[in-house]
Amino acid sequence: MTKNYSNKLISAMLFTLLICVGQVLAQSTLTGGVTGKVTDPQGAIVPNATVKVTNTGTNSTVTVTANNEGAYSVTNLQPGTYRLEISSGGFAPSKAEGVVVEVGRATNIDVKLTVGTAVAEVEVTAEAPVINLSDNANASNINQTSINELPINGGRWSNFALLTPGAVPDGTFGLISFRGVSGLLNNNTVDGGDNNQAFFSEERGRTRIGYVISQSAIREFQVNTSNYSAEYGRSAGGVTNAVTKSGTNEFHGEAFTTTATTATVPATRVHSTRSW
Repeated sequence: MTKNYSNKLISAMLFTLLICVGQVLAQSTLTGGVTGKVTDPQGAIVPNATVKVTNTGTNSTVTVTANNEGAYSVTNLQPGTYRLEISSGGFAPSKAEGVVVEVGRATNIDVKLTVGTAVAEVEVTAEAPVINLSDNANASNINQTSINELPINGGRWSNFALLTPGAVPDGTFGLISFRGVSGLLNNNTVDGGDNNQAFFSEERGRTRIGYVISQSAIREFQVNTSNYSAEYGRSAGGVTNAVTKSGTNEFHGEAFTTTATTATVPATRVHSTRSW
């Protein structure tokens, strides 16, 4: 009786452990953030300012308070375009439009408040390159504009990873090598879920296997080549971390055509898209 109970207890514990391990392995960064410092016209810190962040696509908002040193940080934001509104007693409210939040990165927006009541607006170029000041990881982001506008053979979105430093084709079957490491030693995730083959440590859908996720479904992705966080792991080469598109308050869609030609390279397929 006691032995059977012990065996059942051990089995239950092992089952729970396997579930937990599976959940841990499936996690990766799906969001970005906005950080910065609030100062006055002379550059002195403005403590405890109110910072309101609004997703312009969904109108969802997050409000935080800057600390005593004027620094603020808004994390776990869905990748997209945001509007920042900053206010503090005795200063005119300030607004920053077109702030782009990318997956796995914190966009730095420092705000200088002015004395008065008129709202000061700061225009931020929506597609400006984001300088990563939060860590020393060697990571590159491929944004929505690149995915939509750049040509790609067959609509395979992960091939855009070849635009990142240190990435080269590994053979002729769709693998990519980062820093000279074998293409069998990379890790690929989509929306935090594992996107690797079961028997090889390589992305699903290489060679002639039907690809799993369409280029049209990907919003953006980040390619980590070295010094990346331990949260990714499972890789001696590079880590590709993608997020798919999500709904907004406006209807949108996409149509695409694929044209096959052998005029230059055998079996080349030109993938053209049109979004609205």
